[in-house]
Amino acid sequence: PCNRDMSIGRTISHIRPGSLEMSDFATTPLRRTSSDQLAAAETARQQSVLAHRRQSRDGPSGDTWPQPPDVHCLSLLDLGKRLDTELSEGTNGQCNTGACGLRRERAEQLFRENGPNRLTPPELESKWLKLLRITFTGLLNVLLWFCVFAEMTLYFVYPGQKDPVTPAILTLVILLTSVLQWRTELKAQATMDQLSQLQSAAKVRVVRRDSAGSRLDLDLDPEQLVVGDVIFLEAGNMVPADVRIIHCTSGMEIDKSKLSGETEPEARISEPVAMDINPFEARSLAFVGTTVTKGNATAVVFATGDRTYMGDIAKELKMPPPKSSLEIQIDHFVHIVALVAVAVAALVLLANLMAPRRRLASEILENCATALFTQVPEGLLPTVTFSLLIASEKMKDKNVLVKKLDAVETLGCVSVFCSDKTGTLTTGEMETREMLVQQADGSLRLCKPSAEADAARPLAEAGLLNNAVKVDYDEHAGCLKPTGSPTEVAIFKACAQVLGLQYAQALAANMRPGRTEKPAVFEIPFNSENKWMLTVHRCKENDQTFEVIVKGAAERVLRLCGDGTIPDDAKRLMAEGRRLLALVRRRLGENEVPENGKFQGSGLADCNFPVQQGFELVGFFAIEDPPKQGVKEAVRRCERAGVKVVMVTGDHPDTARAIASRLDILQESSGFHSVVEGSTLEGHMPPEGSEPFKMLDQAVAAASDSAAAAKQIFWRQAVQETRVFARVSPLHKKIILQAYQHYEDRIVAMTGDGVNDAPALKQANVGIAMGLRGSELARESADIVLTDDNFASAIDGMEQGRLSSDNLQKSIMYTLCSKLPQVVPAFAELFGLPEALCAAQVLLIDIGTDIWTAVAFAAQPKEASLMEREPRHPKKERMVNRGILLYSYGYVGVMQTCLCWLMYFTVTPAIGDLISSHDLLEEYTKDEKQIQMRGMTVYYWTLVLGQVAAGVSATTKRQHLFGPGGYGFPNKLLTATLIGEIVLSLIVMHWRFLMRPFEMEYLAFWPSLLIPLFAVPLVICAAEETRKRLGLGCGFGA
Repeated sequence: PCNRDMSIGRTISHIRPGSLEMSDFATTPLRRTSSDQLAAAETARQQSVLAHRRQSRDGPSGDTWPQPPDVHCLSLLDLGKRLDTELSEGTNGQCNTGACGLRRERAEQLFRENGPNRLTPPELESKWLKLLRITFTGLLNVLLWFCVFAEMTLYFVYPGQKDPVTPAILTLVILLTSVLQWRTELKAQATMDQLSQLQSAAKVRVVRRDSAGSRLDLDLDPEQLVVGDVIFLEAGNMVPADVRIIHCTSGMEIDKSKLSGETEPEARISEPVAMDINPFEARSLAFVGTTVTKGNATAVVFATGDRTYMGDIAKELKMPPPKSSLEIQIDHFVHIVALVAVAVAALVLLANLMAPRRRLASEILENCATALFTQVPEGLLPTVTFSLLIASEKMKDKNVLVKKLDAVETLGCVSVFCSDKTGTLTTGEMETREMLVQQADGSLRLCKPSAEADAARPLAEAGLLNNAVKVDYDEHAGCLKPTGSPTEVAIFKACAQVLGLQYAQALAANMRPGRTEKPAVFEIPFNSENKWMLTVHRCKENDQTFEVIVKGAAERVLRLCGDGTIPDDAKRLMAEGRRLLALVRRRLGENEVPENGKFQGSGLADCNFPVQQGFELVGFFAIEDPPKQGVKEAVRRCERAGVKVVMVTGDHPDTARAIASRLDILQESSGFHSVVEGSTLEGHMPPEGSEPFKMLDQAVAAASDSAAAAKQIFWRQAVQETRVFARVSPLHKKIILQAYQHYEDRIVAMTGDGVNDAPALKQANVGIAMGLRGSELARESADIVLTDDNFASAIDGMEQGRLSSDNLQKSIMYTLCSKLPQVVPAFAELFGLPEALCAAQVLLIDIGTDIWTAVAFAAQPKEASLMEREPRHPKKERMVNRGILLYSYGYVGVMQTCLCWLMYFTVTPAIGDLISSHDLLEEYTKDEKQIQMRGMTVYYWTLVLGQVAAGVSATTKRQHLFGPGGYGFPNKLLTATLIGEIVLSLIVMHWRFLMRPFEMEYLAFWPSLLIPLFAVPLVICAAEETRKRLGLGCGFGA
């Protein structure tokens, strides 16, 4: 790729033959990078790949492409000179004998100058700076700190008239919630570090030369490798650096899935390739992070650490992290609250100035500050933190790691879920599902791999003979384990399962059943060009009778025993998404065996024994990557929740279609474009840029461009109908996401595991990386990590995200209910009424009781209909929307205000006489003051009970509480806080020590205490229960 060319080129292309000076590396300084930078660089790299392919297909476009590095096209002699190392060309690069590799002194010098072979970790924010940022930034925090500042100003300006309790409590609330969020993010980072440590590589076999030039065979840690080191790789090894292969066995393959997303291993060769081939696609190179699945190789290191493909793709580009949907929602709400609070404070100031009773300046300022303070939902910040913290902990139990708390809420808003297939929807491990066995009458018998399948024994025995699996000891698991390509391991396991206990015997003896009776004397390994594997076996010891077995792609192998026609039974399995491998065999007669039994050849055309025809079919292996358990039900849950699941995969369309159909992603009613291939996308790519579809729309609007118009129509139709995108590249993934975001304004989640998935993970509203098989860059770029790589876990996380958002709305609904009855008494004095609620009582409600109940909503279980609603769009439907404001201020708030005044006038003894007889310009007498304070206590007591009723009512939005199918009271924490409100209020109203500071007066059991206790909750709860049962007001907070 062109961008990759530049990055590797800076390291290699300028190195002079015969020398390797560290000054040459100075132009590529080691630097700290971030996942944002790497993702942006990876985007540019992928764009250059597509541009390079288009140029190759359509011809030169006049652009000036940088000179690509030539390490992949150098001969062995030139490569050794370029890297200043001895590659033993006389032994064809094997380096098994003789003095090879770097001199020890040179290797030590390179290590000192170039550093260890590891990626420089991204520069992380200091944990103490993180704490300060969380504590003192954010609009809500700023507003709360302003309230603290206002209260403290009054305390110092008017000493003796204010106490520091209120600002101290509010400060403690802010600090505690900030510390909680800080600790949670630190724990998430620690978990990420643990995931990184799980991928530490084993020691590497290296050959160097001592000062005398003699050979040194070493076992080194990957971090000790330097440019020019000669290393040896075997099946199962992870490639520890970017290397050029100088020798390999025929059919060697590597797994590039962590880099390219391709699930099928790619063949590797040792011969130089053409100069115009992109280095990332050159078969003579292997990159750090890939894994050898078959064969072994000798290779020379040409890039280490930050200069590798994985480490040196970063540009000097810094992108500020975009605000999450939760931050946008909270900012929007706080703006509303700030405007309302300032307006209310101004009106209270005006009311105090116009009231008949004259107040001191300190009283007026206190009332204004209190009015401002009461409109600020002090419990919102801890509620948000606790709600997301609880959701994060629950998601962690379900194998979902949340790196940033507010990603929980965004996940709950997702309406399109783009998921990779391999390892997410499927197990990521090949499995032999069926075996088709050839019968004597020419028919095929379908067998499941099991010990009872006697008919499949001939196929199983032949499958174990013709098999490239190695059996190694797994130190981590403490047992023997078959290793090799996933396909070969799947066949090995199925055949051994059919043969019963022979599988355990094979593992214990580190050999395959039958090999002692029919030892292999010749083998042509599988490669991606031939797509078959051939083995020759001696039928009996000291016998000249041999058997040839060929296994591979059905369309290739069947030509050896006929016209190559695939049977209908086999076609049916292929249509179901199976990968079909045929196995044929042929007995060689004595006159067909080469002289002295020396078999030779590299393909069917040059073998020195007959292999072109005369084979008989033994049977077929039907292999697939099966869906994970629970994924199908998770897809159905998404459909019920209004979330569209889209498969985005690099696999073959037939395989993707079959798996999607089995998982109900692809349904019979799907449209014409239900499955779209990457080649089709390639023909409809929008212009390159940060907003490609906006540019496409502008091109269509600016001129009658039929090609652009056709692309626009295609993408509009694709985002509506397509459920499977197959054979797509990682850059296609990003374009698909942008199409959903642009044309349907969707909130999109995307899963990914490879390095080149990072741009798509960054583009998605919620990027979800795989914790087990995902690359480090993918995990760094994502918002959420699935520690079990399971799609069903992501849907569990989505449900928790919805629940946290739902609980936040309920908490806000509850908190805002008391704001109207709290502020109305400030204006009642204009009409000659006594003060009905003082500032201390308002603060007692907000800080003493409401804040804890608001926080308790964070532990609220889900309603029955939670995953049966359409997802909330954070831009179109705000968390604090018109419905919530109408519910809190215009519905419950109005009921509370009416009930407060009703109780104030009806159950407060002598309050009517006080209002009718007292001269407004005179001060209250001692008895009149006692009556006025008793009225204030009744108003306070009624408002507390109104908030208890509001807390009960807000536990559900739609589901009724009582009776069959009712929600009930499952949140014990909320129940405890509601009871605590009543108990605390009774204590304050009847404990002399607290009555005076809060201006309370003793209330008689009847009528002042008992009537509000039953009447207020009964009226509000009855009204709410009736509304929910009748299905009225469904827009309240919905």
